[in-house]
Amino acid sequence: MTDNSPLRGLGGWLIVVAIRLILSCISNIFLIIYISIIFIRLANFTNSNSIFYSENLNWIYPLEIGMNLILIFFNIYLLYLFFTKNYKFPSLMICFELLVIGLMLLDQFITHQFTTFKIESRDLFNIAKNIILSVICISYMLKSERVYNTFVNGRRRVESNNNIIS
Repeated sequence: MTDNSPLRGLGGWLIVVAIRLILSCISNIFLIIYISIIFIRLANFTNSNSIFYSENLNWIYPLEIGMNLILIFFNIYLLYLFFTKNYKFPSLMICFELLVIGLMLLDQFITHQFTTFKIESRDLFNIAKNIILSVICISYMLKSERVYNTFVNGRRRVESNNNIIS
């Protein structure tokens, strides 16, 4: 016996997407706390009289905190859209994935160009890992039947001659 009912609901691989969003939000909150602690405790890096002084860290640390705050608020909005099964979720999730990659690359560029810190292999690994995860997530958002059938709430529907146009 085969079940021909369409895939819908917050199940299947969408659970992985939800976990990714929740963990991303939590990790960004901890990253903001970590950056704030470094900024406060390592005053030698931002004090112009110190031998450890790095001239651009006074604006780079607040910029990193700002970028992470943007990601947190966008992430929370995505979680809301996800659990309400709003039709905007798939397209905004794709935007979020692209934003994460863009901000990671921007962060590495700014850090490398305006400080004495060098790009390390773990930074390149994190970028590569996130690009791979983003490509998988974007592909899933674009191709999944479950995504197409689940995120329908809020979509405007117009009825015309017994046909429903979405």
